[in-house]
Amino acid sequence: MRRAAFRTWRLEGSSVVPCRSGVALSDRGFRYGEHFFESLAVCEGSVLLLGEHLANLSESASASGWPFPKTLRMALRSFCTTHRLPDGMLRIYLTAGAGTPGAPVSKPECYLTWEKAQFPSEADLSKGMSLVVLKQPVNQDVWGIGWGLKSGNYLPHLKALRAARAAGADEGIVLDDKGCVVSCAMGNLLVWLPSRGGPLLCTPSRGARSGAVLGWVRQHTAVSDRLLRLSDLRRAVALAVSNSRLGVMPVASLDGKALADTSPARSLASAYLRSHGLLRGA
Repeated sequence: MRRAAFRTWRLEGSSVVPCRSGVALSDRGFRYGEHFFESLAVCEGSVLLLGEHLANLSESASASGWPFPKTLRMALRSFCTTHRLPDGMLRIYLTAGAGTPGAPVSKPECYLTWEKAQFPSEADLSKGMSLVVLKQPVNQDVWGIGWGLKSGNYLPHLKALRAARAAGADEGIVLDDKGCVVSCAMGNLLVWLPSRGGPLLCTPSRGARSGAVLGWVRQHTAVSDRLLRLSDLRRAVALAVSNSRLGVMPVASLDGKALADTSPARSLASAYLRSHGLLRGA
């Protein structure tokens, strides 16, 4: 029997059960985009960086005054550790639940989805990604408040990704209205700057999101949070994009120009993928 390519569950009481009825149209997560989410890679039955993702979800909820009870955390952890899911991406959605616009969120709902996904291969790492610097800056009036927050209001990120692909690139680097580097459209940006002691790994201080993969990078190597500008990108030795599906993906070119040395990014990418069993053959 062919396995389903997309599966769904929901939290009922203290248990995660198959979702039979879908999301209620009265849920503010559907009506107004009031939800937070985390994307988790699943490899050989294991959910990667589970603790970090649950912590990020809890922090997003707490910052908005939403409850994130211990019973919810336990139910999610139990589901993720006892269900042996196929390789793919698991997403956890915490929604505002039913209620009127602007009403406090007292009883959030929780849904989970799983779908097939391909993780990078050796060939992908060798090829690398192409990036472009996007012309449209992040402006609170245009893009909306909360850039980088994993919420239902993700349209600015999708617009940025589409703009990058329309320019013939895989991903786009977003700047703010002061010309400072924020992040990539769908992930964090890692930048290796030249220094006397060798390439210095940095990430933008203006826009790095609370990514579990970036957290892993910080635990395994020194990362400097810096205010980065376009001029810094132009002199960078290497670049990489990080998110849960890509892990750490080396960048081959920026605005059509090949980077001088991608080896620092490739080395970190291989270390991440090998540590989680994600590295696939060409």
